[in-house]
Amino acid sequence: MLDKGFTLIELLVVIAIIAILAVVVVLTLNPAQLLAQSRDANRLSDLATLNSAINLYTTDQGGASNFSLGTSSVTYVSIPDPNATSTAGTDCSLMSGNFLAGGSFHCAASSTYRNASTTGWLPINFNSISAGSPFGSLPVDPVNSTSSNFYYTYESFGTTFRVTAVPESQKYQAMLVQNPLAFTVGSAANLTGAWVPVPGNSTFGTGNFMVMKYDASCVNRTTGVGLTSPLDGTAVNGYNNGGAGVNTNNCSQANGYAPASIATGYPIVDVSQTQAASYCASIGAHLMTNAEWQTIAWNAEGQGSNWYGGTVGTNYVYSGHNDNIPANASLPSTSDSQNCVGTDGPSSCGGTGSANSQIRTLTLSNGSIVWDMAGNLWQWTSDTIQGQNEPYGGSPGFTWRQYTAITNWGTMTQQTAGPLNNAWSSTQGMGEIYSDGTSGNTTVYGFLRGGGWGNGANAGVETLNLSLTPGGTNNSVGFRCAR
Repeated sequence: MLDKGFTLIELLVVIAIIAILAVVVVLTLNPAQLLAQSRDANRLSDLATLNSAINLYTTDQGGASNFSLGTSSVTYVSIPDPNATSTAGTDCSLMSGNFLAGGSFHCAASSTYRNASTTGWLPINFNSISAGSPFGSLPVDPVNSTSSNFYYTYESFGTTFRVTAVPESQKYQAMLVQNPLAFTVGSAANLTGAWVPVPGNSTFGTGNFMVMKYDASCVNRTTGVGLTSPLDGTAVNGYNNGGAGVNTNNCSQANGYAPASIATGYPIVDVSQTQAASYCASIGAHLMTNAEWQTIAWNAEGQGSNWYGGTVGTNYVYSGHNDNIPANASLPSTSDSQNCVGTDGPSSCGGTGSANSQIRTLTLSNGSIVWDMAGNLWQWTSDTIQGQNEPYGGSPGFTWRQYTAITNWGTMTQQTAGPLNNAWSSTQGMGEIYSDGTSGNTTVYGFLRGGGWGNGANAGVETLNLSLTPGGTNNSVGFRCAR
């Protein structure tokens, strides 16, 4: 009697089934996301550990003569700098571009950055706790890289503090949409307010990142309270950053202030691109890049909820407060449902007609809500360009143009600043571009996006103005930070 075995065809069928099941399992489980979730869980655990340890130190050592939670004008970063020394521990010269000139950072040496004493990345001597240090070495982010935006930051505000991290998985980013402070701990946890996660876009080379939900306002670094004195005048409702003879009390660490994402207090205006970059750096972030702006814009343009009538490509994307009624910047609401507040429409946007175009929020694919990406205030991004390299249609020279009218993109491309669909124009709420392109104009200009309160149809989520130099200011120009 012959032994029965599998035929070749039967073996091939079994192998094929196993392969299909393996693919299904991989697609279902998504190993990359599982690993990211694991790292995020580790981040939450580290934050809880650090919060408990710092509170323990405060309780145990609060009355000691050498008690200190660190210098209030410094942002402490979990990434070591190879150029830092064990004695100085403050050299961040080899960090990435996220750490721009003007920020004040502590970057400990590679040999000491995990020490539980003041030579570590935190400025606290945990070894002085009477019961002993709660850990042998300081926790650091599982990735710990400025290029990926994954690192821990710590700030001290006298007797209060804040520790922050950034999630990388879709699961925990969704958590952050519901609770913007989910990855922030400490007795001053809400100091810089609401940040929301943004899904990355390979077209622009962006990974997932965090962005301020609102235009940057100025807050007191100790109390976290927004400054409400409209030093640019009530007609503007902006906190003047320091125009000559107007306000020398600008929003700097030296003055005890910091930029924050809050719905109360006046947004920072009269700020140059250079100053905006410095202020973002002072809180361990960076001025939003144009690629990050485009990532948000294209995501928003792809959501029917941001279009009048609810269908992508039909009617128009909401273009915010742009009709000069009232003739000033308007503060946002703490309630996202009141997204026409400060315009000529009802605060809940329940009216009909043109008032509906004044909706000030855009909702992203992950549920994140961002205020005033179109209208209200111009916003700096970090990019620059020479006038001769700017796009134009027809003849060169500064003027407003529809994106559909651009025939020469200079050193840019349509996707650098244009809409998701290159057939869309201001009719679809995209806004327009103000640019030059004159041969021989070597002046460098910064990227201003979104439009202001009086720009009308020129304002929109894709609006770009290339006529202000990096050192220039205006009372309708603000900014927001990303990380």
